[in-house]
Amino acid sequence: MSRIRVDMFGLSAGRGSVLDVLVPDADQSWDAAAVSSHVRDTDAHETALVVSCADGAFTTRIFHADGESPFGTHSMAGVAACLVARGRLTPGSDLVEHITPNGAQRLWTDGHHVRVPFHGPAVHHAVPIDPDLVSPYTGRAFGAGVGRRFTLVHVDEDPRSLPAPDPVLMRKSGLSDLTLFQWDPERRHMAARVFAPGFGFPEDAGCLPAASALGVAALSLDPTSQGVPVTVNQSTARGTESVFTCVGTIVDGTADIKVSGRVWVMR
Repeated sequence: MSRIRVDMFGLSAGRGSVLDVLVPDADQSWDAAAVSSHVRDTDAHETALVVSCADGAFTTRIFHADGESPFGTHSMAGVAACLVARGRLTPGSDLVEHITPNGAQRLWTDGHHVRVPFHGPAVHHAVPIDPDLVSPYTGRAFGAGVGRRFTLVHVDEDPRSLPAPDPVLMRKSGLSDLTLFQWDPERRHMAARVFAPGFGFPEDAGCLPAASALGVAALSLDPTSQGVPVTVNQSTARGTESVFTCVGTIVDGTADIKVSGRVWVMR
């Protein structure tokens, strides 16, 4: 079984969300003990085991320090780019598919760049939230996303200068995630920090679904951004920085957001 390290969405190689992709050798089943050992010892943010890869589609199992995760969307771009870069999937104009129990997510990649379409009901509404949780911030909290809600807090300051939300209060409030973001309408730029302890990421170095939610937030804050690229930077206190470009529309309550970024297949 080979291990390939991938940096998802980093401003440069090593600056983004680090993913280890485990690819079993041809005609061999994966080794549960080897996977468990790797997950225990790796410094990657997440490990993706490729379960199948054929006919332009792949399936995975996802692991992080807390065990196996049911959430595969976070890592699918990195896995797809890795499989294309290593010749297991064909690059080009055709989309590849990530197959999950909930259906298939299609995306495009040439092994270096990815484009992922998100289509579904546009979520944008106020959310009840513990005042103590958001008291360190001046902005308002609301829910946004494509089909599912992320909890966002619109702040005036650079999110990197602000304290992290209290994870205990998040858990007591039933919040899996909380994203702080600053919006610059002139530059059409989002600066964000994503905290997702409910998904196994105390502070997320680069979250693809959260980027789509921020794209919806940008369209809601500035309707003139319809169809215009919006840049989303996700930073952490560890010094990582991921970059996404979101282009989308909201029409009759339906969001179509395409999120693109750079993926570095490192070794």
